[in-house]
This record gives sequence, structure tokens and C-alpha cells, in this order.
Amino acid sequence: MWRVATRFCGLNKGRANLGKILGQETFNNRTKGTFPMKEVRNKLRDIVGISTHWSDHVKTMEERKLLHSLLPKNQKDLPPKRMKDSYLEVILPLGTQPLLREKYLTVFNSVRFGRILEDLDSLGVLICYTHTKMDSVQMSPFSIVTALVDKIDLCKKVISPECDIKFTGHVSWVGKTSMEVKMHMCQLHDTVYHPVLDATFVMVARDSENKG
Repeated sequence: MWRVATRFCGLNKGRANLGKILGQETFNNRTKGTFPMKEVRNKLRDIVGISTHWSDHVKTMEERKLLHSLLPKNQKDLPPKRMKDSYLEVILPLGTQPLLREKYLTVFNSVRFGRILEDLDSLGVLICYTHTKMDSVQMSPFSIVTALVDKIDLCKKVISPECDIKFTGHVSWVGKTSMEVKMHMCQLHDTVYHPVLDATFVMVARDSENKG
């Protein structure tokens, strides 16, 4: 059951900017950098093994069955992970790509919030796959699904369709089969990114065939 708590928030200078700290540490120590939103779904296709034709789909499902043997038997088999290990930073170039902007516009020339939710959902799944990534295989033995949109805090009432948007996020808590993901959305105004919203999603990891 979906429960969305949305409220408007003011800028709080005393709030710890964990996303910014994680981003600085991660990208100073890694070659992983910012990438466009369209790459999020491309990366998910590679990780999950999505096919466009039925004949390929049958083959893909057979391959995913083989991944079942890679699932850890218990949590002791999992390597320790830090929050910054799952940190991702993604750009939605609405201001610099007019053709992309058209896909996000409403009839009132405002940004479709439903598309923003879709992007947050896709990013949240990719963040979880980054957290559970196995270096030995490209495809993941997990099937990660969204269980709950726990909270969305809006800092701005209006999202401009003519300015680039930046999403950041990381895994903030893990259980036996679930993960909490914190994501932040900022928009570029006068060369500075300003907060737009903070979101908390809960994801669930299932087996490679999405059966349990």
C-alpha cells in the first residue's frame, strides 16, 4: 500500500547536507561521475537483462534462472558496504535539451510531476543495484522492486521546465530484504543548484526470477 507524505519545507541551514558530503568523497576517490537521466534506464537494462523481442526474452529468463545460484545464503556472505558506495548523481538536462524538455511539459508549460516520480523511482532502483553489485557478474541475481514511497518533502512549489535538474541519492538503511533510499533533487538557477525536494523510498530485493 502506497503512503506518500508530502509537505513543504523551508531551507534549514543547520541541516546536514549528507548528499553533498557523500558526493565529494565518492567522486574524489572514484572515477564514477555524473551521468544523464537517460543512462539510468540503460544501466538498469544491462543489470536486469531486459529484452525487446519475445525470443530474446525467453533466453534472458533462462539466464536469470542461472543467477539464482549466486544469491547469498545469509547476510554473513555479504561484504560490508558504506552509504557512499551506493551514491549516484544524475543530471536531467531540461534547460539544455529542448527536445527532452517537451516530454516533461504539461499543457500549462510546467513540469509533469509524474515524470519526476518516474525518474526518482528508476534512480532509487539503480542505487539499490549499485549497493548490491557483484563484481563477478554484470547482471544482478536480485530483482529489486519499489515497496513504498515513504516521504516526499517539497522545498519549492514550482519546478521550472527551462533549468537543468540534478538528482543525488544513496542507500541510507538496509534490512534483511529491504533497503531505504534517500534522494535529493536540486535545480540550477544562476549557476547554483537550489533544493527542490527530498524523497525517501523503500525497496525490496527479491530473487532473480522475482518470485520470492
